[in-house]
Amino acid sequence: MKRELLSKAFGDIDEAFVQEAYRPVPADDASGSPGRIVHMNRKRIITFALAAALMLSLGIAAYAVAGIPRWTATRSMENTGEYTDLADLEKVGAITGYEVCLPEAFSDGFAFSKLSVDGEAVYDEGYHELKDYYTVHAAYTSAHGAEMLLTLTPVLDLPDQPEPREASFGRVIGETEVRIYRDHYKFVPEDYEKSSEDLAAEESGHYYVSFGADEIQERDIASADLVLKGVTYTFYFDDASACTDDMLIRMATELITAAGLPA
Repeated sequence: MKRELLSKAFGDIDEAFVQEAYRPVPADDASGSPGRIVHMNRKRIITFALAAALMLSLGIAAYAVAGIPRWTATRSMENTGEYTDLADLEKVGAITGYEVCLPEAFSDGFAFSKLSVDGEAVYDEGYHELKDYYTVHAAYTSAHGAEMLLTLTPVLDLPDQPEPREASFGRVIGETEVRIYRDHYKFVPEDYEKSSEDLAAEESGHYYVSFGADEIQERDIASADLVLKGVTYTFYFDDASACTDDMLIRMATELITAAGLPA
């Protein structure tokens, strides 16, 4: 398991913060909801670039398939790097092995800023690698400084893949299903004991307690998933209040159109 590529989520993140943030998830914790168990040992909750990547994409994530734990983690791979020009998408696609569709801008005011190509892998319960692959993380910013992360991950051909968790809201656009998630994260110290309210909220499937913070902090995050040509595209907003469901649907529709699919 490697942590060094965590810093490549957006390139300008202090490696010391990555060292604080990285810690493998114990096997005993692997029975939680898919891809959402993240333990962070750090002095503070870092802003959008690393926080969103750690919680929802780049960090160590554990999940159980038929009772057998698996891990997803960053992996050191060749040809990873950063790009600031969408003219390089053909080169990026040659590296990833799949078509990369990234609009220059969305009608809601988010314009392309930069992207990184990163390596990831799925490991079994014995930390044996099952499959490696490249992900693409594209940053979009608005004129007002709001940020959105658009992540591309190939659909993996692995047996016993976990079923998608229940979405907060969904819609079919053309032939493409869009699944929207509105999740609440509660960062707590290692000695924190979940309250009855925490346990009840976790039953909703959109409430997550993450251990390792110095003090209790809470955050709402919005995301939306859709699969285009064998690639999962995921929109992330570190601040859920920065986007509405209609806004996410509009951006998903524009992405589908840009990919040349019916919308």
